[in-house]
Amino acid sequence: MWFENKGTSFTLEAKEKAIVLVLSGEPLNEPIVAHGPFVMNSYQEIHQAIEDFNMGKFGYLE
Repeated sequence: MWFENKGTSFTLEAKEKAIVLVLSGEPLNEPIVAHGPFVMNSYQEIHQAIEDFNMGKFGYLE
């Protein structure tokens, strides 16, 4: 869920048991492109991130 950068508070009500993560920060004022777990500024950067991931450049977990 996205909120506009207005106001000083909000109310959230869960109709059943829930876990909620609330994040905030300054607006980026940049283009945003999302694909799967990747969020970049352009489709070219998304393509490069997927390529880097597939080549193992993000590292490995043991």
